[in-house]
Amino acid sequence: MATNYTIENLDIYDTPFLAVYPDKIRKNIDLLISMFGSKNQIRPHVKTHKCPEVVRLFIAAGITKFKCATVAEAEMLAINGAEDILIAYQPVGPKIDRFINLMLQYPASRFSCLVDHITSATHISDAASDSGVMAEVWIDLNVGMDRTGIVPGDEVVKLFHRCSSLNNIKILGLHAYDGHLTEPDEKVRLARAEAGFNTVRNLVSELEYSGFDTLRIVAGSTPTIRFYAKHPDVECSPGTCVYWDRHYQDSFPELGFEAAAAVVTRVISKPHTETACLDLGYKSVSSEGKPDERIWMPELPEAMVISQSEEHLLVSGTPKLQVGDAVYGLPYHIGRTCNLYEGCAVVEQGQIVSRWNHTARSRHINI
Repeated sequence: MATNYTIENLDIYDTPFLAVYPDKIRKNIDLLISMFGSKNQIRPHVKTHKCPEVVRLFIAAGITKFKCATVAEAEMLAINGAEDILIAYQPVGPKIDRFINLMLQYPASRFSCLVDHITSATHISDAASDSGVMAEVWIDLNVGMDRTGIVPGDEVVKLFHRCSSLNNIKILGLHAYDGHLTEPDEKVRLARAEAGFNTVRNLVSELEYSGFDTLRIVAGSTPTIRFYAKHPDVECSPGTCVYWDRHYQDSFPELGFEAAAAVVTRVISKPHTETACLDLGYKSVSSEGKPDERIWMPELPEAMVISQSEEHLLVSGTPKLQVGDAVYGLPYHIGRTCNLYEGCAVVEQGQIVSRWNHTARSRHINI
């Protein structure tokens, strides 16, 4: 059964590989933009794709601000013309010098990072002073993720005051990531987003009363897009929506994005009539979670993953599959799957036409 992921010139390409479909990527970008009153509200995260060509598709659509997790991702963004780049990470150790070097090497881009502790802020300030630059930072808030940041309250106000006394540090605003909000019920999910964001609003009011004004806010993720889209003064930073995946499709179908990336694999053995072994092991598709949360095969909706090892994926419910047959799978976790590949095959009108490199998969590019 053919699907709109089918590749006609597949015979000359070895498996497994990751395929991406630019027409679907563009549709996802257009859908994302349509949810907001202004493109200025959108700061997409690049950790999902790590790919220059996808960045350029966003820029072509009028998106100029981006979020990333690593120095390499930030450098990839700068090389490809991003104007405003937030590293959503508190740099420590050698990362501080690398962060400062980004500003020195790519002056056409504006860089910023997160801080949640005065020690880090002081080290960043000292490094910026030594290099003659102004380091721009966002105070990282913990709104329930319990991973990094400060719980909104007096400690944040104290950090603001202490950071404001440092040389070569400029506080841009607040960062509040709510990636823990993944309830399938959208009403519940968005209500929890509102409750967490109210603490951020109250904090902004307190900071403004203390003399800090024009503070910006970066918040949210793909599951909470619709809540933050209603707040014109907030920059929302979705990531997965550009490629989408089976996990998000099962959990958040109301958002309407379409899977724009697939893994392509082949049957390498038929140990039993009802089972098939695919060349899609741990090294080729994200493998955290239960075995049935690896891939979903649109041509084989009855297929179930039995087991997986480094180079093999065993599936049942596949009596029609024969050795050598190609299978298309939609990963449950696309970002982690992308990170397993150095690049991806680009499919246009059913044909592989080129290859895109996952440049920021590396931890270092030049800096």
